[in-house]
Amino acid sequence: MSYSQLIGSRSELVPPVPPSGIWASPITLFNLRDIIDFQSQISYFQYLSSPKIGLAGFFVFGTESEASLLTRKERCDLLRCARDSVPSGFPIMAGVSAPSVRQVREHIIDAIAFGANYVVVSPPVGSEPNKKGTKQENETVDAFFDDIVHYSELRILISDEDGGIDLTSELIIRQALRHKGKIVGAHLRSGNNVVGKITRLAREFPPSQKEFAIFAGQSDYLVGGLAAGSSGCITAFANVLPWALVWQYHEYVNGEKNNDKVKKADALRVSGMLAKVETQLLESGGGIAAIKFAASLYTGWRAGVVKGTRTTRRYPMATAGHKGMELFLPRKPQADISMEMKDEIWTAVNWALDLERDPLADYDLLEKEKAEGSRN
Repeated sequence: MSYSQLIGSRSELVPPVPPSGIWASPITLFNLRDIIDFQSQISYFQYLSSPKIGLAGFFVFGTESEASLLTRKERCDLLRCARDSVPSGFPIMAGVSAPSVRQVREHIIDAIAFGANYVVVSPPVGSEPNKKGTKQENETVDAFFDDIVHYSELRILISDEDGGIDLTSELIIRQALRHKGKIVGAHLRSGNNVVGKITRLAREFPPSQKEFAIFAGQSDYLVGGLAAGSSGCITAFANVLPWALVWQYHEYVNGEKNNDKVKKADALRVSGMLAKVETQLLESGGGIAAIKFAASLYTGWRAGVVKGTRTTRRYPMATAGHKGMELFLPRKPQADISMEMKDEIWTAVNWALDLERDPLADYDLLEKEKAEGSRN
């Protein structure tokens, strides 16, 4: 059954600059016939975008959506499915990066047609000369963004997504000033000194003015980025423990607003706990397969996509083999991860699950258990 048979479409009104907070880069669910399972995808989108989770928006077609493995029709269907599944006013960014300017333009056309509010684009890999930082490189990248801005009807976020060119803060500032009101944000995922870039961008575009959004690309940078002036983060880890990230964001922001050192310290403590789980995923070598398996364990179950539960310390949680887990496999030719790696990820997610209820109390409990275990 197609998405159009399951749910109707509607348009949304969102602010000109992307709202601050935690943005998720949702994964894509394929059945064993290698077709997007739209019924499950709708349930997944609806759960992540629900007010009780509190995400700021979706970044559709990030690396974690396996965008490079989707056909043009699948991209269009998935974007419209996302738009039709989320609450009214819930904003969506669409990744439109591609190897050529023509392909980027094609993606922008589809983003406009199927409900995106903003587009995220990085310069194509290979568009830079061999010597980085040269005048020629700057002119090449500037010309690329000039062309995209001229063509796009949607507001743009500049990104170094997908291991692209390590964009300097100077280049981003130059483009944002040149195309004020059209380039409205930056997504800093890779490259050197992300927090340093956030600091320089925030100095040029103070967060209080709300004219330019600065997002870190991993939740590891969330607290450090917020301290430097970021707007939050856009992360695949929001598929795994979304509420915990949202809690951490608001705890720090409220602490900063009210000069509450306790709240800020609490956010920093929980940041360390979440970083442990995210590091487990990033360093597993499993890539998107590790992220998707981790997402299936709790978020997939909460969304009603995965059936059956296993009791953890306090919460039910899926485990390998439950019905619906097959939808969280990576698309071929990407390989699934080993059972040994799945056990390690299950343990890491299980360790952090109590954040869904009371982050600080459970953090203290888990630290106590770790300490007792080391003494035994």
